[in-house]
This record gives sequence, C-alpha cells and structure tokens, in this order.
Amino acid sequence: MNRNLASFCALAALAASCSLTNPIPLGSDALSEAYGYAAASEWEDAWQSLRALDSDDLDRATLVDYNLISGDAAWETERFAQALRYYEQFLSLRGPAADSRLAEQRTFQVASEMLKGEHRTLLIFPNRWRGRSALQNLAAFAPESPYAPEALATVAGYSYERGDFDEAAIDYQLLLARYRNSEWGDLATFRLGMCGHFSSLDASTNRQLTQVSRLQLDEYLRLYPEGRFREEAQEASSALSELEADYFIQLADYYDRIDVPGATARYLEIAAGYTGTEAAARARDRLATLPASARADAQTLETEDE
Repeated sequence: MNRNLASFCALAALAASCSLTNPIPLGSDALSEAYGYAAASEWEDAWQSLRALDSDDLDRATLVDYNLISGDAAWETERFAQALRYYEQFLSLRGPAADSRLAEQRTFQVASEMLKGEHRTLLIFPNRWRGRSALQNLAAFAPESPYAPEALATVAGYSYERGDFDEAAIDYQLLLARYRNSEWGDLATFRLGMCGHFSSLDASTNRQLTQVSRLQLDEYLRLYPEGRFREEAQEASSALSELEADYFIQLADYYDRIDVPGATARYLEIAAGYTGTEAAARARDRLATLPASARADAQTLETEDE
C-alpha cells in the first residue's frame, strides 16, 4: 500500500511539473513607471521603482534599457558606485552607440575619481582597484568610445606612477596596439621604454630586458623626433647602452679570470661597439693590452657565432 501511494505521489509531482510553463519575460512596459518618474525628474522615485523589479524577469532588450535608466537614476541620486555598476552592465550588453556616450562619459568620470581615492567605501576605504577595473572594462566594452584611449592611459599612468612597471607596460602595450595614432601614442611609446629602463636598474644583468627597452626608446626617437619626451628618451637610451656595454665587460672579466683570452677579447670587442659610452672606452683600452693571439681567437669565435 505504501509503495502504491509513493508511486502515485511521484506521478502527481511529475504531472504538475509538466504542466508548468516558463514565465514570459517582461518587456519595456515594465519600465513605464520608472520612465514616468524620470521624465518628471523624480529620480528617487524612479530608483525605488526600478529596485522593485527583478532584472532576471526582463527580456534582453528591456534589460539593456533597465541598466541604462538604473545608471541614470543612481547618478542623479548620487549613488555613484551603483551608477558605475549599471552603466558597465549597460555597455557590456549594448556596446558603443550614439546613445551610450553619456554612460561612457560618466563611467570614465566615476572610475577615474575612484582611482584617485575618491568615492570611498564607508567613507574610509578607497576603491582604487574598482576604478582600475572599470576603466579597463570601459575600453573593453566600448573600444570605439572616445573615452577608451584615455581610460587605458589613466590605468597605465596609475601603475607607472606607483612604480608598478610590469603592470604599466602591459597597459601601455595594449594602448599602443589599439590606439597608437591617438593623442596618447607619444606618451605610451615613451613610457613603455621607460618601464623597461626603470626595471633594468634593478636587474642590470638582464641583457634582454635592457636591450628591448633601449630599442623601444630608440623607436620612440624615430617615430617622434620632436616628441615631448625626446631629451628624456635620449638620456635613458644612453644609460641603457651603458648597461649593455657593461654587461659584456662583466662577461669579459669572467673569461679573463678563468684564462680564456679569446673569449675575453671577443666580449671586449662587443662592449667597444657601444660608441659614446664610458664602458666602450674602457673596453678599447683593455683590448689594446691584449696579445694579438687573443684578438685572433676572438675573430675565430665571431666566425663560429655567425
């Protein structure tokens, strides 16, 4: 008897579940009340009306409009963190469009202020990382926005000023990949090289980093011969050349200690090729004291390298 009752209950539950249909998503009419309040500039009432809705109940087109008017209502009632969240969701769903410029501008403004330490949580804790991610999202969600290049430049500049050169380099590379011809191309090209320059000061034996950074600064001087940062780029490039030449002198010192004169001469010759550096002058002086046999061995090593 109990088994029959259990089977009957299971069949009844199955029939009840089969009779249910998915609820029809709400359309634009769901936002009518909020739009009415917004038209009358009664933004607090608009905000409360929107909060009474469940965004999961809205169809996709209405959800786009819901996020936009929620952002507007939050902005007008000075709920800036919520405004940022809704504008981000709007841009992620809608993308750049003629009617998205105000949302883009407000997203950029609030996110930039957060990055500066404004709009603190509980009036104490800054939301800098929230501002950073929002600026990156702005560039990702609305890459054609006129605010996108500056958003990436702001994030990169924040990392650069803090001395986080690895993070800054990533953002400057992205900025150049997307917006090289923007007004930020000059700054990004220069600072990408400077990121490597400053990192090289803590890793002078990392020749690859030193060389890539110098080449980046030389590229800046080539692309922007009258650029704003020309003198600084020249100084940094010269300093990196000095580091590179000194690196080869250190190699020469090593082979000198283990008595391999051919290798010593070979690396001194490379260092001497960095004309205009003090290290090159020292290398030439040392080369003059080496026996001819060492120079001959160096030529053999050069041929083998080729």
